[in-house]
Amino acid sequence: MSKHNIINKYNAANINVPECMLNWMRSNHAGETGAVWIYMGAKCIFWNKNIQYMTKQHYETEKNHLIIMSHILPKNYHSKLLILWRILGFGLGFFSALLGYRFFCVTIQSVETFVEEHYQEQIDFLYKNAISFKLLRVLEKCCDEEVEHQIDAKLHKGNVKNYSFVRFWSNLIGSGSSFAVNISKQY
Repeated sequence: MSKHNIINKYNAANINVPECMLNWMRSNHAGETGAVWIYMGAKCIFWNKNIQYMTKQHYETEKNHLIIMSHILPKNYHSKLLILWRILGFGLGFFSALLGYRFFCVTIQSVETFVEEHYQEQIDFLYKNAISFKLLRVLEKCCDEEVEHQIDAKLHKGNVKNYSFVRFWSNLIGSGSSFAVNISKQY
């Protein structure tokens, strides 16, 4: 699908980001960059067909989100640390996929749980303040698709035997993601 078609699919043409949303949108752009690279890292685990299948499905959606965020956010507001978000995303995807399909699913579920909360915070802010209905709709669509990834990963992870480790890993991902958002809002 062409960039133009993706922008139309998300109704993202002619959106001006309100000044109060620029830092959030910078963090969205940085986050979608990291998400694309999570799946690029996971693609390296070519011998695991389940990971390859999930990666192929989710990667396309994340790539679309990155196209949308790149289109909406003025280029001079993009994070100056994009190389870091690429490296960290690739590392997380590669490492978690290397440890197997279930671990990869736990990782994706944890990442997407954080992303859902992050997008929902912005959606609530826009709705409460009656700001930029068009941007609100785009963020809702992106959030819904991230929740689909979360549900997909949850369904495919199966029964986890070491719940305390999963909780630790999920908390670590949530804390790391929160730290990354705070940094990317500034740089």
